[in-house]
Amino acid sequence: MPPPPPSLPGELLEEIFLRLPPDEPACLVRASLSSKLWLGLLSCPRFRGRYHDHHGAPPMLGFLRGFWLEGCHRGEKGPVPRFTSTVKFGARIPDDEWDDCDYSAWDCRHGRVLLGDARNSALLVWDPMTGCRRGLDWPNLVDDSRGVAVLCALSGCDHRTCHAA
Repeated sequence: MPPPPPSLPGELLEEIFLRLPPDEPACLVRASLSSKLWLGLLSCPRFRGRYHDHHGAPPMLGFLRGFWLEGCHRGEKGPVPRFTSTVKFGARIPDDEWDDCDYSAWDCRHGRVLLGDARNSALLVWDPMTGCRRGLDWPNLVDDSRGVAVLCALSGCDHRTCHAA
C-alpha cells in the first residue's frame, strides 16, 4: 500500500480557505470537521482576522421579521418572530419549546438575538447559529419605559470575533 500523500503546507491551506464564499458558512464548517489540522487553522484568531480583511463585513445570512398571529398560545393575538434566511444556511426559531410566552425580536447584534415578552416579563438571548437560549431576569423598571439592546461585554473587543466568545 502506498504511503498517504503529503499534506499541503498550512500557509497554502489558509490561502485556499480564504477563498471559500463568505455567504455560505457551511463550507467553513465542513472544512473544519475534515481534520484536526484544518480545524486548528480555521479556528485560529489570525485566520479569522485575515478572512474578515479579505471578504470585508460578514454577509447578512438572514433577517428577523415579526408578525401577529391570531390564536397564539392563549387565544390572543401574539407576536411571532421568524428568521428568514437569505442563503442556503438556515436557522429557525424553534416554536415548539418556547413555554407560554409570545416572544418578539427586540434587538440583534454580535450574532445573538434578544427576544422579549413584556406581558410575561420574559427575556431571552438566542443564538441562531447554535440554537442556544439563555433566559434573563426582567429588570426592575421605575416606570413603563424600556430600552433594550444586545451588547458585547468583552473589554477591548473589535467585534470581528466576539460571537466566538
